[in-house]
Amino acid sequence: MPIQLRPCSHDDMPAIAAIMKHYVLNTVITLAFDPPSIEELEKKWKKTIEAGYPYVIAFEDVDGVQQVVGFGCANGYRGDRRGYRHTAELSLFCHHEYTGRGIGPVLLNKLIQILKAPMHFPDFVPAPRGEDDRTRMLIACMSHDDSSWGAGFGLRDFYVKHGFEEVAHLKKVGRKFDRW
Repeated sequence: MPIQLRPCSHDDMPAIAAIMKHYVLNTVITLAFDPPSIEELEKKWKKTIEAGYPYVIAFEDVDGVQQVVGFGCANGYRGDRRGYRHTAELSLFCHHEYTGRGIGPVLLNKLIQILKAPMHFPDFVPAPRGEDDRTRMLIACMSHDDSSWGAGFGLRDFYVKHGFEEVAHLKKVGRKFDRW
């Protein structure tokens, strides 16, 4: 069944929490130590939408039930500093049992499409930011783990393949599972 996309809703929070729990407890993809609560996720989702950014759900229809298999959103990079208003930071997660099935590229492409012309996607961005605040640069920050996909470079290579450019490598800025 093909992957479909739609705007995030309150009902998606338990599925997002389950996806995040796996990555928090088992990987350094996120440097969080504790899985976020449904309340925390809902607060972040609302803040994202209110700030004029998209929050996209990837789902698969399983016997008429929408099974969430991934999600992605963009948020203001250093949002408290107006000088960064044209830069957004990307968050993209696929259910760990669905990686390698093309969900990431579908989510990424949709997020980019929405960020380029948010006024054309009112379902995803009900209150787009004005032209003076429009996103002109999208960044993806990630952790490197030698034991993960592609000897730790798989995620970086994914983004490069989709038009991103590696511009920095910050060494030993995060620590989790007794590893830098």
